[in-house]
Amino acid sequence: MRAVWLSTAGPAVAQAAGPTMRRDMTPSHPVSLATAEPLRWDIQALRGLAVAWVLLHHAQLPGIAGGYLGVDVFFVISGYLITGLVQRALLARRFSFRDFYARRARRLLPAAYVTLALTLLASPWLLNAREQLDLAAQARGALLFASNWVLWQQSGYFQGAAELKPLLHFWSLSLEEQYYLLLPALLWLSPPRWRRLVVGLLCLASLALCVRWLTRDANLAFYALPSRAWELGLGSLVALHPRPWPVPAALRTGSAIALLVLPLLDLPGWPHPGPLALCVCLATALLVQHPAGPEAAPRGLRPLVWLGDRSYSLYLVHWPLMAAVHNAWVGTGKESPPELTAWRLAALGAALPLAWLLHRFVELPGKARLRGRPAWVALVLGSLSLALLPGLSQRWVQAPEGHDFARLTRPNYGFSALCDAERPYAPRPECQQGAQPRWMVWGDSYAMHLVPGLAHHLEAQGAPGLIQATKSSCGPFPGLGPYKPEAAPGATFAPRWVAQCHAFNAAVLEWLAGHPEVRTVLLSSLLTQYLDRRQYSPRRLTPQGLLSEQPLDEAGLHQALLDDLRRTVQRLRAMGRQVMLVAPPPRAGFNVPACLERRALGRWTLGATLDCRIDGAHRDASDEAVQSWLQQAGAVLPVLRFEPLLCRDGRCDVMRGGVMLYRDQGHLSEAGSVWLLPRLAWPAASAAQ
Repeated sequence: MRAVWLSTAGPAVAQAAGPTMRRDMTPSHPVSLATAEPLRWDIQALRGLAVAWVLLHHAQLPGIAGGYLGVDVFFVISGYLITGLVQRALLARRFSFRDFYARRARRLLPAAYVTLALTLLASPWLLNAREQLDLAAQARGALLFASNWVLWQQSGYFQGAAELKPLLHFWSLSLEEQYYLLLPALLWLSPPRWRRLVVGLLCLASLALCVRWLTRDANLAFYALPSRAWELGLGSLVALHPRPWPVPAALRTGSAIALLVLPLLDLPGWPHPGPLALCVCLATALLVQHPAGPEAAPRGLRPLVWLGDRSYSLYLVHWPLMAAVHNAWVGTGKESPPELTAWRLAALGAALPLAWLLHRFVELPGKARLRGRPAWVALVLGSLSLALLPGLSQRWVQAPEGHDFARLTRPNYGFSALCDAERPYAPRPECQQGAQPRWMVWGDSYAMHLVPGLAHHLEAQGAPGLIQATKSSCGPFPGLGPYKPEAAPGATFAPRWVAQCHAFNAAVLEWLAGHPEVRTVLLSSLLTQYLDRRQYSPRRLTPQGLLSEQPLDEAGLHQALLDDLRRTVQRLRAMGRQVMLVAPPPRAGFNVPACLERRALGRWTLGATLDCRIDGAHRDASDEAVQSWLQQAGAVLPVLRFEPLLCRDGRCDVMRGGVMLYRDQGHLSEAGSVWLLPRLAWPAASAAQ
């Protein structure tokens, strides 16, 4: 799910007071109209429309694929209003850095701090242990206006889902404050005649960087100011223009229609911000640069103006409520069942009165009254209190004795996170046990999770060591590519990544050919990315790792994967290797440890069985295709299965001997791997290896 944000730009007129920092600059052109009115109903209506799209998108209602584009509307509005505020004060020679940042603090911090405090106080009763650890880091990021960087670091393969983070939305405030920190100094240092050129060049540089990062690290492009500054900068350019451009009425009407229609669309293969974001930003810029008349808002737009007036408070309160629902819902299905949709809508319904209260009793009074030294003392004390609150609140609700859920559910990379390869395979000291390993584990993350248990098993037997060759999502199938046509250029399952996966597997085979000391190769994969045609479009690969043009139907796909497995096994056996395949464990349709933890603590839990065991109704939707293929693979090589250990009468255990076996819906925990691997039905020949 894509993260979203709202702008928090204040009213348009700057009230200069106190000492100022000035440059000798005499206006040589008319003062910008960007701050001529304290409030513009047309801009408030745009804010209302934007927040409505965002809320509907968060409710995941069908037909609103691009509701997240509301955030781009707010970027442009924010850049426009703040730049106009600074530009007018500079041209009038009454700009003050102190007053500017004091105004921002009064506008943003009271409502933000109340939301932070209430979220942190409620978190021990709403979040699981790992989410509480993430929340503490998010809270520190919010207080330091660095949430965007914290959330970028929490966006990896094994990290918690974005929709579980109650402070996810604070990344936008951080990004805006970073922009506000730089923009006034940039304008103050630039002569008036050069400001538009300087801002324009920086916008172009930011846009170019955004395009580049989207193909390499889409999460970084999303969260980082350098790749998002062009959106705020576009609003800044409009504000720096001395007078509105003569835009035809038809073009303004088309821009308004675009803001109504584009959020209903999506472009597969393009991460955000992509072409749709560019179109929305341009449409917003055309509308904000042409002020509405002095008359009151039309009756039909007044609900949007009402929403726009309260958009900041509404944004602040709605997402923690939504995250509470997402944390309670431990199911992992891609489509939202009616029950979950109903709870999301209930969260939005609760957000409206809460936003009104926050706006009426915190946001407005704070903006009007938070002044002078007592106000700064209160803000400093509030910041310190909020910094300490996560550690204190987590002590209030304790897990049952002996259940450190944060440790039990940590990512299982095998020997080390460094063993999740990003480049063609090359052995690393951190990724092997023993100087002359006789075993290799080869595959994706479902090979990684076998390593702790296998290493423990081999060590207990006094057998030679183990080496790990793994890459997330990349199964040990050199001739088949797990491809997603809609994947962004730099994302997993895009053609570039598929070629990297092919190169990794080719390098593993090449290394094995030169290291005969490895006697047993253990293959493992999730398999879903090769067999589930509802989510993926796997293709045969050329010897160079390029995708073939011809898609495969279900029968052809099963046969292609089987043929590729057969060729790999034959090649390894020709080298004198014993080869086995370890099937993925029974895969739940819900997050197993989240269910266990919430049940153990008596928390609100949705989307799973009462005892968190895996039954037919709560098994992953791709399981049938995987099980069918594994039956065929058994004719090619020995297939080791977990079902005989865990399943009985159509239900599979997720706890054994007091050990929590899973760390998510399918990966084994480290303790689960150690408990299960020695108990697999290993072929007799392998015991002597």
